[in-house]
Amino acid sequence: MKALVIFAFLWSFQTFAQEKEVRLLKGEKNYRLDSKTEHSDLNYKLFKLFGSVKIYSGGKIEKAFLPKKGTFTVYVFTSEYVGDSFDGTRKLFHDKLILKVNPKTNEVMDGFQYTMEWAEPPALSDLFRVTDDSIVLTDKMNLDELQMQVDEEYFTEDYSELDDHGILNLK
Repeated sequence: MKALVIFAFLWSFQTFAQEKEVRLLKGEKNYRLDSKTEHSDLNYKLFKLFGSVKIYSGGKIEKAFLPKKGTFTVYVFTSEYVGDSFDGTRKLFHDKLILKVNPKTNEVMDGFQYTMEWAEPPALSDLFRVTDDSIVLTDKMNLDELQMQVDEEYFTEDYSELDDHGILNLK
C-alpha cells in the first residue's frame, strides 16, 4: 500500500512537470500570484507616467505595481521566463501583471502588464492594458481572455495586442 501511494505521488508529479513543459513549449507563461490586496486600487498616477522618461527614476515602475488604498481587490502576478535580450544574449525576464477586481463579482475592471527588464523607451510601448472588463477572474484562467493591448493613443503599430500566452494561478 505504501508503495502504491509513493507511485501515485511520483506519477502525479511527473504528469504536472510534463504539463508545465507542454505549456512552455506552446509559449504559455505561468503567472504566479504575488499578492492579493483587499480595499485597494491601481496607482493610475504612476501608470500615466509610462509615456514619460520620469517613470524611469526613483523606482516608479516597480511602485506602479503596488496597490494603493481603494475599494477594490488588487491582484499582482509575476511570470518569469528566459528570452532574448536586446543585446543578443539570453536572460531572465519578469512580466508583472496587476489586476483591479470587483470584490463582489470578481470581474476584472482594469489591469496592466509590463516586462520589468524592458529597455526600449518609451516604457509605454510595452505597457499592455486590459480591454475586456467583463471577464471574471478565475484560477487557471488564460491571460488571452483579458484581451490586453498597448494604449492606442500613444502606440499604433501592428503588434499593439499582447501576444503572450499564459495561465493565471490564484493559489
